Amino acid sequence: MSAIKMDELLVSWLGSDDVYENVMELIENYHTSALEDEKKDDNDNQEEKEAAKEPDDADVNNNNKKEEIEADQQLPNTIPPFYPPSKMMNQNQNQRRRRRRSAVTQKDSWEPLPESELAKEAPPPPDPPMLPKLGSVAEDSHNNPAGDGPSEDNNSNNNNNKTTTTSNTTATTESVPLLCVRDQTMAVFEELGQDLDKQHQQQQQPPSVLTSPSSSSPLNMSRSLSQEENPTGNPFERNNAKAKYLSTQSFFRITKDVCGFPSFFNIPLYARILYLWNARQEELHNQQDPTNSSTTTPGDFAPAEVITLQMMEWFWKTEMEPYDHCDRFFNLVKQVDSDAIVRDDFLPFIKALLQDHPGLEFLSSHVEFQEKYAVTVITRIFYTVNKCHSGRITSRQVRLSDLVQAFQQVDEEEDINKVTRYFSYEHFYVLYCRFWELDHDRDYRITRDDLLKYGDQSLSHMIVDRIFDAAPRPFEQQLQQQQQGANSRDYLSYEDFIYFMLSEEDKANEVSVKYWFTCVDVDGDGKLNNMELRAFYAVQLHRMQFMGHEIVPFEDMLCQMMDMIKPQNSNFLVESDFLQPECQQVSGALFDALFNLNKYLLFEQRDPFVERQKREDEFDCDWDRFACLDYSRLAMEEEAREEEAMEIDWVSVDDPEGAEDDSDDVLDDDDDDDSESDLQGTGMLGNSGGAVA
Repeated sequence: MSAIKMDELLVSWLGSDDVYENVMELIENYHTSALEDEKKDDNDNQEEKEAAKEPDDADVNNNNKKEEIEADQQLPNTIPPFYPPSKMMNQNQNQRRRRRRSAVTQKDSWEPLPESELAKEAPPPPDPPMLPKLGSVAEDSHNNPAGDGPSEDNNSNNNNNKTTTTSNTTATTESVPLLCVRDQTMAVFEELGQDLDKQHQQQQQPPSVLTSPSSSSPLNMSRSLSQEENPTGNPFERNNAKAKYLSTQSFFRITKDVCGFPSFFNIPLYARILYLWNARQEELHNQQDPTNSSTTTPGDFAPAEVITLQMMEWFWKTEMEPYDHCDRFFNLVKQVDSDAIVRDDFLPFIKALLQDHPGLEFLSSHVEFQEKYAVTVITRIFYTVNKCHSGRITSRQVRLSDLVQAFQQVDEEEDINKVTRYFSYEHFYVLYCRFWELDHDRDYRITRDDLLKYGDQSLSHMIVDRIFDAAPRPFEQQLQQQQQGANSRDYLSYEDFIYFMLSEEDKANEVSVKYWFTCVDVDGDGKLNNMELRAFYAVQLHRMQFMGHEIVPFEDMLCQMMDMIKPQNSNFLVESDFLQPECQQVSGALFDALFNLNKYLLFEQRDPFVERQKREDEFDCDWDRFACLDYSRLAMEEEAREEEAMEIDWVSVDDPEGAEDDSDDVLDDDDDDDSESDLQGTGMLGNSGGAVA
């Protein structure tokens, strides 16, 4: 009994706000004093080492010079060299560039590869024709005893076999020679290209034409190129391909088939090629010979507006061929002068997806929801790919993620909801409706009081305070710049709410574990100790007692969680303990026990059969399962509202005369309280008013 009373006293004592603030102050004072003591000890040790040094250390080092050299050769350097500054990097003429990690294939090379390298890519030779069985020869001789030749049936079969074998061999021989990028591109230009007029030809001359006065005409240049570059008589190397250009509609095949990008990348890729080409042309135009400066000035440069074959060749050799598919995607999405992808870099591609994808055609008349969908997709990309929450996606992060595959999948899949990674409209609908339900004042900001209502008030006030104070926010700096230094920690934006909800509904992934670990780690030492866990669970105990649930003592809860997680050190928990493969799916139960009472009670009362069904269902993660169920709930509520509205409309249409008579009675006798009460009792006034609204 005494132990139970002590637990009740402890719960009531830790549940008060004053005690909680005092405990936090004691923790901070303890850590600051510990840091000061460590600094003092380090300074004392350094002074003792300097005092213990002998004056003849230099002589000893000179005498033992050979021994030190041998020791330096054996032992590695303990301190790595500093990274050179950007000025020194720019001054280095032999600056290295990141190149593709795999070998260049025929489909990635602009020029045809040598036969030695092309032989490695050739498909295996066709299978030899099937020899007739021994029994077939005996049957032929039995059916044709005169020996005049094979029978008519066997002759026809042999002819059919010959035709099939020849067709197979021709098909395989035709598929062996792979076309290089130059041949594929020229074929597209010949089929879909439009003729250049003289004005366009003068504006889109390649760099070699600008520096050679003799070949001032692009048509003459195309003739010389065709004679020099086509000694073997390639059928695609003709003058008409070099004298044509591709519009944005015709460039679709280049984007999809040649470059390997999704189809909705067509317009951004077209704009990027023109931007890079015009920037290089303007630079060369300004760097011309000073003797020609009287005739040409920097202001006379006219940018190109369409893409020609020469522009495509230059772009491929400089921006595509040296890189693999991940680096190509990264270089196209990011800005030209940047080394990382930021939030606004995805906007042109998501807008192109909204205009191109058939599953999003219904949003064409809802511009405001197009913007919210784009923001949701981009935020989900940063949530999954940018795991360090810096707001900048690097090339390495793109390579380690499934971002490129997700963009390819959404391009091939007509049902947008089947692409559960980033692009599902059902997931966007669930996220936005949950945000809209909490945002009562419609200012697109979630306050602390609003967030306490999430999930039927399942979150504790302690975790809500920690979410606002310490939860990762990748776009916090950008919001502060837009608001001119205002404090953005007083509310949650829509992007911050997406981070919170994805982490709350799926605690079995690396990003959500880091999110909640940061919130629970009050002192910021990277460890969850017994005192921090007890402080959060004390609020849960108080809520259990207030709501009449069976109280689970802290020691029992902690023992159960330790048995599931199996940490390396029983005195504290670190992030790696939650991310162990054998316990990652259940490690989120500890966070539910600390601050989400409803989920913790469901975990305590879970059915093993239901848990087995979850492991065998079609969903890849807890978030996909939650989004599907919540979208079904929202859809049923919307259908119920529509049916109710239809019933109201039918009632108002069925009895218009009765409504007019009642209204006439009310107008004739304003003092007739009985008639007015009858109208209100039948509900006609409320229904008609609702219908009008």
